[in-house]
Amino acid sequence: MKTNKYLVLISVSLISMVLGSCGTSLTLPATSSNMERVYLIQYDTWGHHSLAFFRNGKLIEFTYGDWELFALNKRDLWTGWKNMTFPTEGALGKKIVGFNEGDSICSKFIGCNKTASFQAPSHKVSELLIMLEESYLEESKSEVYNSLEEVFFVKHKRRYWLWHNCNHQLVEWLEYLGAKVSGRILFSPNFIE
Repeated sequence: MKTNKYLVLISVSLISMVLGSCGTSLTLPATSSNMERVYLIQYDTWGHHSLAFFRNGKLIEFTYGDWELFALNKRDLWTGWKNMTFPTEGALGKKIVGFNEGDSICSKFIGCNKTASFQAPSHKVSELLIMLEESYLEESKSEVYNSLEEVFFVKHKRRYWLWHNCNHQLVEWLEYLGAKVSGRILFSPNFIE
C-alpha cells in the first residue's frame, strides 16, 4: 500500500512539472476612464515577482513568499524542498522607497531583474492597496527585517506551498485588478516579456 502512495505522489509531481512547463499568458485589465499605473517587478530569485504602487513620491512594494525562505532568508535546498512540499507559514513583504518619474526601479530593489508597468482601474488599485496594508498591520507584531533583501516581512494567514506559492498569490492580486492570467503559474511564470 505504501508503494502505491509513493507512485501516486511521484505521478502527481511529474504531471505538475509537465503542466507547469506551458507558457504564461497575462491579459491586462480593460481600459477605462480612471486608470492608475501599477508596477510589476521580476526578481532573479526563482523568477519571483511582486507588485508596487506609487503613492506620494514613493513606491510601495508588496510581495508574498514563505516565512523561512523570504522573511528569515533560509535559502538552503532542504528548506526550499520542505516548504514547497508541505504547507508552511506564509509571509507578506513590504518595502517603501522614494521614487521620481524616470528613476530606475531595479536600482531600488535588490535582485530586481526587470520591471513592467500597466494601467489598472484606480478604485481596484486603491482597494487592493488597502487590503494589503490591513493584512500587514494585522500581523505587525510578527514583523522582521530581512537585511539582505532590505524588505520588512510579517506572517501571512495564507499558507505557502507548491499549490499556493508566490506566483499564485501574485495571480490573485493581478486578477483582483482585472487582469487575466493563464498557463504556467506554478514555477517561474513569464509575466514580463
